[in-house]
Amino acid sequence: MRRRLLALFAVLVLLAGSCGGSDDEAANDSAPDGATPTSGDAAPDAEPATTAPTTTVTIPPEATEIPDLQIVFIEFGEAGYVAITNRGDEPANLNGIQLCQFPNYVDLGTVVDGASIPAGESVEIPAATIGGLRADGGEAALYSAPDFTNPEAIFAFVQWGIGGARGEVAAAAGIWPSGASVEPDPAFNSIELYGDPADPESWS
Repeated sequence: MRRRLLALFAVLVLLAGSCGGSDDEAANDSAPDGATPTSGDAAPDAEPATTAPTTTVTIPPEATEIPDLQIVFIEFGEAGYVAITNRGDEPANLNGIQLCQFPNYVDLGTVVDGASIPAGESVEIPAATIGGLRADGGEAALYSAPDFTNPEAIFAFVQWGIGGARGEVAAAAGIWPSGASVEPDPAFNSIELYGDPADPESWS
C-alpha cells in the first residue's frame, strides 16, 4: 500500500511540472493584449531611424555683404573731387571697381596709385574723370562691375540737386530712397557724409 502511494505521488509531481510551460511561453502570457513581446533585439522588420530633412534659406540681396568702400565727400566744380574711404580692416583692391556719374565712369584701379586703398584711408578722384561735378545737380555711384543698370552691382550712391540717372538703380538695391536727392547748402561748395550713407539727411 505504501509503495502505491509513493508511485501516485511521483506521477502527480511529473504532471505539475509539465503544466508550467517554457520561459518564453510565460513571457508571452505576461504581455498585455495586443503588445508584441521582445527578447531584447529589435524586430527584424522595424523601420530604421531617420533624420530631419535639411532646408536651404535664400539670403535676400539686400543682406549680401558689400565692399567696405564708401563715398564720403563731394567737392563741386571742375576742380572738385569725390572722396572714397576704405572702412574695412584690410586694404581694398580697386581693380574693377567703377565710379560712375551717368554717362561717365572710370575703373578706380586705373586711376589710383597701387590700385588699392589702405584700411581706414581715403582717396580723392578728380571730377574730370567722371565729367565734372556741378553744384546744381549730379550723382556719384560705386559699382563692383561695369553693369550700371544692375542693382546687384551698385553698392554706394549719392545724388544731389536735380540728381542723375542712377537713382532708381540705387533704390532697387536698397541703398538710396527712391526719388530722394540731397540739397546742398549754398554756403558751401560741397556735401559730406555724417551718418547713414543711405539717408539723404546724413549728407550736408
